[in-house]
Amino acid sequence: MAVYVGSVLLLPAAASLNPANMIALCALFFGGLRLWPVVLGAALIGGLLGQVPDQTLVVSPVIAVAFASAGSYLLRRVRLDPLFRHMRDAFATLAVLGFVSLLVPTVEAATSAVGGLPYTLGMWGYGYVATLSSSFIVVPLILRWSAKPRFRRTLLEAVETVGIFILLIGIDWMLFVDGTQTILGIYLMYLPLIPLFVIALRLRPRFVTLALCITSLFAIAGTLASTESVALAQRLFEVELFLIALSASFLLISSLAEDRRVNRNIMFSQLATLENMLARVSSESRAKNDFIAILAHELRNPLAPIVSTIDLLQLKGPRDAEEKEGLDMMADRMATVRRLLDDLLDVSRISEGKISLKKEQVELESALKSAILSTEHHRKELHQTLVFRGANRPLYVAGDSVRIEQIFSNLLTNASKYSNSGDTITLLVREEQGLAEIEVSDEGVGLSPHALETIFLPFQQIEQGERSEKGLGIGLALVRNFVEMHGGAVSAESEGIGAGSRFTVRLPVLPADDISITEEHQGSKPAKAPKKPGPLVLIVDDNDAAAAGIGRLLELQGYSVAYAYDGKEAIENTFSLSPAAVLLDIGLPDQDGYAVAKKLRKHGFTGRIIALTGYSTGEAKKHFRNSGIDDYLVKPAGLVDLRRVLPEL
Repeated sequence: MAVYVGSVLLLPAAASLNPANMIALCALFFGGLRLWPVVLGAALIGGLLGQVPDQTLVVSPVIAVAFASAGSYLLRRVRLDPLFRHMRDAFATLAVLGFVSLLVPTVEAATSAVGGLPYTLGMWGYGYVATLSSSFIVVPLILRWSAKPRFRRTLLEAVETVGIFILLIGIDWMLFVDGTQTILGIYLMYLPLIPLFVIALRLRPRFVTLALCITSLFAIAGTLASTESVALAQRLFEVELFLIALSASFLLISSLAEDRRVNRNIMFSQLATLENMLARVSSESRAKNDFIAILAHELRNPLAPIVSTIDLLQLKGPRDAEEKEGLDMMADRMATVRRLLDDLLDVSRISEGKISLKKEQVELESALKSAILSTEHHRKELHQTLVFRGANRPLYVAGDSVRIEQIFSNLLTNASKYSNSGDTITLLVREEQGLAEIEVSDEGVGLSPHALETIFLPFQQIEQGERSEKGLGIGLALVRNFVEMHGGAVSAESEGIGAGSRFTVRLPVLPADDISITEEHQGSKPAKAPKKPGPLVLIVDDNDAAAAGIGRLLELQGYSVAYAYDGKEAIENTFSLSPAAVLLDIGLPDQDGYAVAKKLRKHGFTGRIIALTGYSTGEAKKHFRNSGIDDYLVKPAGLVDLRRVLPEL
């Protein structure tokens, strides 16, 4: 109410300014339209105390309520953020104020027409510009300074703020109050733009609205004080046009700067969130891989004596066909368990990028026949038939023979597992445009369209209804990774559930000029036990059963065997017995096998040191080399593994 009274008493009629309406608009924006009676009463009392004419006394409160209600309603409808953190907020505010400012001069013109008073288009224009300039200055100021949060500033920022406002006030004083128009031929009208730009870009919209208000106060006050009444209306009109352009421009500029600042902060926040998520995922991935490695290690230890016992029984020879069948079945199942453990470790190593290929010239059909042989027990159990059709000529690829065999072992196992008893599995090889295409097809459960999209992801299972035989869901993930590491591609096709599936692997074929035909070793001859005791092997393992199992295998092959069950005993027995080789478990109770190997080499032991480990990671292999270890066996180790590291077998 005091503002309404002050506007009437202090501002001349030519000014056509009424900041009270702008304050009322902001009050309704924050407090709601239910406050309109307060606005009406304040405008009416202000008119009475200001002794305005009767016609104006009736119309002014109506104009005030209409202007404030329409403006606050529209600002709420456009969901204005009074912090002006986005360009759309500044545009919306200016557009709404530009529209509702039409109400004031239009209602005044209509009232004058009804009362028979003169009211020209020029008068309407003066009234609109006056209302618009007031709204552009006052409304953003109140909205921004009434809204939270209020940003805290450092001492340096506070000094910067005070300094730039002192500069702005000084320029405004010289230009609008003192009347200085030029200095050294420089027109001062453009000088306020310098501090205003700094405020818009550095101090955010809050201080821009204050700076615009200060400049407008100096401009209006200077105009009222220095202009004769005859020319006052025209002069005010020009100043108000200047203030409209100035306030609209810098409100938009500051909102644009704030928009960029907010978006940059959001980007940095999202980047920090992504980095934290990546760190968490990496940590979880490392923990998962560590768990898999430990799990595989812990599973290998109890399997070691089982594998050696099976090999021992097979060497002694079964007593009848039933016993032979049982031993063969146990050996097949143990090979499956070992392959699953290897697959688990391979998945974790691939995810960390720690797996490498030992590339060489590989004859594809030979690798395929090895895969067929290693998966034969699956098909025998289900009475399945394998049809193999080779290529027209021998095909050679550059790759790791072990991994290539693993690729097709997994595909053949997968085909057998998800096929019915008595089904036929087809393995077809052909050459197409420099590529070897190997196709594994079955008549089994088939794949749904969704399964085709996810089948090569780790730990994905094929939906197979009531079937109980399920794997870990890592075989096909390994297939894809190993194929891609060989520069090839793998794809899956199926006509749908129950229609079987077809997996096709494409590998680049070596050109004929790059193939070197060498005589390959086609297996080892059965070893016969030497007639006299062979070299001494010291077995160091804290697992009594595992050590005894390997020992019996070696003794059956004619070796002499000694045992040690911790690092200290291993060192003592090595130098007292002088073995030809030491089979050294890495996970000993008193000290790790690496430390034992280093001490043996340091004190002059020249025999072979073979590590026994549940891990086969790249880091472990580096430790082997650095510790003087010649070779390693991954538990559970069988006779084939022993023959590899002890050639005398």
